[in-house]
Amino acid sequence: MSETPLIALLAALGSAMAHAGMTLFTKQARDMLVFRAVSMMLCAALLSPLLVLAPFPPWEAWRFLLLGAGIIWAFNMLMISAMTRGQMNLVYPVMRGAAPALAGLFAVVVLNEPLSPLSVAGLALASAALVAFAWPERGGAPKAAALAFALSAAVMTASYTVNDASGVRAAGSTLSYLAWFFVLSAATLTATALIRRGRRFAAQARTELSRAAMSSLFNITTYGLALYALSIAPVAPVAAVRETSIVFGAILAALVLKEPFGVRRAVLAVVLAGALALLHLG
Repeated sequence: MSETPLIALLAALGSAMAHAGMTLFTKQARDMLVFRAVSMMLCAALLSPLLVLAPFPPWEAWRFLLLGAGIIWAFNMLMISAMTRGQMNLVYPVMRGAAPALAGLFAVVVLNEPLSPLSVAGLALASAALVAFAWPERGGAPKAAALAFALSAAVMTASYTVNDASGVRAAGSTLSYLAWFFVLSAATLTATALIRRGRRFAAQARTELSRAAMSSLFNITTYGLALYALSIAPVAPVAAVRETSIVFGAILAALVLKEPFGVRRAVLAVVLAGALALLHLG
């Protein structure tokens, strides 16, 4: 195993843990739209020194930055819709679980990154295990609307994974791309929240401020580590390892939100780990 892939996988794993924490904060918010807008604004503010200190992105990177801002806006709106309609343990596995296979497929088509048969098998098994996390426990029933929004969010996740891989490579600087991404994303989400909430935005923003401040640190961590991993490694393995966030998310949902985890989901976590190992070997 070479040093670079190991570093990339560790970065992706750290990104997965931070993403689960960020999602937990979002689920606990009273107003998820305002919460996400405030969190993104805080991220942009924290990273603003990089706008001057880091090199300005070349023009070829800007098409990815602008496209990425649109994709992440769509992801946030779909995520909020899914989380509003279903438990975190129901919608989060679908949002994250369908993304690795889609990201791997997009990487083959867009970035010309080949996948070996072993990698394809690992991707398929990992995606199946992750989606199975969302299957209801005995006596339960899935919510069609929540799962539809979650699946749509997964498509956005796969899309921005591949887009950002291209963008950060074109930018030549992870920190520069990271800072400008959050500035653009904060602008679109804040504008949406202001339009939808109107005069109530300020009061609701004050209510969400303390928790959004903590979430912003997780947000910067998950996205920064993902960008770094994508800048030095192929998309498919990074995307798949990052989707282990569902395991951490399921644990957090069980411990903090008191949502059911169960033996079945524990077994699926083991299957997922084996699938990711198969993917990496491939």
